[in-house]
Amino acid sequence: MNDPQAGPAVTLRSRRRQGAVLLAGAGALLVVACASSGGGASKFDVDSFLRASDSALPEVLGNAAFLKATRVPANDCAVMLQSASTGVLEDLPPSSSARGPAWLLHPKDQPGQVWLVVSEAGGERTCHGPLPADAMKTLTDRAKG
Repeated sequence: MNDPQAGPAVTLRSRRRQGAVLLAGAGALLVVACASSGGGASKFDVDSFLRASDSALPEVLGNAAFLKATRVPANDCAVMLQSASTGVLEDLPPSSSARGPAWLLHPKDQPGQVWLVVSEAGGERTCHGPLPADAMKTLTDRAKG
């Protein structure tokens, strides 16, 4: 039991385990730090931007930071747009977006929320939200004149 070679081998294995634990701990801290800082998306205050008195619909549709902060995964967007039971699409004024046509999706079961659907170059459509329905209605009404 007092094998002189067992000590260094055990110590080496222990150090390797400690190193692995420290590495895993550092990785976990990095994930937590990234989540708490939120990257660029969570720093954008969507609600304040939409409710600002000087916000206009073309500005909202053309703001890359807003679109990035509110964009949903492409698969989720495709499912929403392919289902006839999802809700009702409202056309936004044509002059409101330099990108192309845009719509608001009013979900049947969530009257206080809407989803913005934006045409991208190449015909792709992206979905953004959920967004407060009242703020988007105000922006849409302003855009209609």
